[in-house]
Amino acid sequence: MGTDPEFPNAAVVSARWVEWRRRTDVEAYDARFERMAAAGQNVHGEADFIASFAPTSILDAGCGTGRIAIELTRRGFDVVGVDLDADMVAHAVRKAPDNAWIVDDLARMQLDRRFDMISMPGNVMIFCDPGDRRLIVHNLAQHLLPGGLLIAGFSLEAGGYSLAEWDTHCAASGLELEERYATWDRAPFVQGGDYHVSVHRRIERFTVHDLIAEARDGIVRMTPAEVAAAIADDPTTVVVDTRQQTDRDRKGHVPGSVHIPRTVLEWRVDPASGYSDERVAGFDRRIVLYCNDGYSSSLAAANLRRLGFARATDMIGGFKGWLRAGLPVSGTGDVTS
Repeated sequence: MGTDPEFPNAAVVSARWVEWRRRTDVEAYDARFERMAAAGQNVHGEADFIASFAPTSILDAGCGTGRIAIELTRRGFDVVGVDLDADMVAHAVRKAPDNAWIVDDLARMQLDRRFDMISMPGNVMIFCDPGDRRLIVHNLAQHLLPGGLLIAGFSLEAGGYSLAEWDTHCAASGLELEERYATWDRAPFVQGGDYHVSVHRRIERFTVHDLIAEARDGIVRMTPAEVAAAIADDPTTVVVDTRQQTDRDRKGHVPGSVHIPRTVLEWRVDPASGYSDERVAGFDRRIVLYCNDGYSSSLAAANLRRLGFARATDMIGGFKGWLRAGLPVSGTGDVTS
């Protein structure tokens, strides 16, 4: 994922997104809705639909230039807008500098809060990288509170992202279909239509998403850049790679990190086990764990904190996040098993 020379501040979300950006002037895009509103047309159909569910907090996923997030905030809702395209988010910031805006990837973001609604109007799912669609749904489910709603609308095109695929991806992430319409003003949906608005609810049972959220509660996690700074500035910090040796051999590792596989981590850290590793000795040391994606490391950090290592934490995004940040990588290292 990179940028295009024609708009260097705009992330290349997908080939389709690049083509749309080349055809679309963002200022003109916003101005069109302003003209429609001035002519008395309702340009807030999506916001009306979303607001009808009376959510207390909303993540506007793929917020673009912020039209819908700004309107929902104006109506008193707690809204966070997130989009991978920094150029479009910059337009949103100029229009509403006091709103909450985040530049991040829907497939890989790890925000420090969850929401009782995530909305995705604006064809977000057909503009994203097709290879990321399953991961986006999974990641959005992770950012929903139990019982929370995922609302999405996008065009249904021949050979495109089908409704069956969308429903399958939602079901695999613990999201159950509650309502479906053909338009944002609730026109009845008919099979074979060219657009849908679907409302899925996150199941109420305790899931892996809740397990992760529970583990991260009270942990101040670190970005890859913060970990790199800690390695350089704080000699007491120890960074622990919990991945399998095969991942470490194939992909490299964070320079200076200690390798302790997840399966034996607690035994190598806790001196009461009789199998502790002196490289991670000391209850007062800051221990930063990382895995591939930044999920199992959160569970492991929570365990270490229960064992008395109060400064244990983990790296947001895992080793993949380190790579995306363009930070240096070393080859194979010592093995502790």
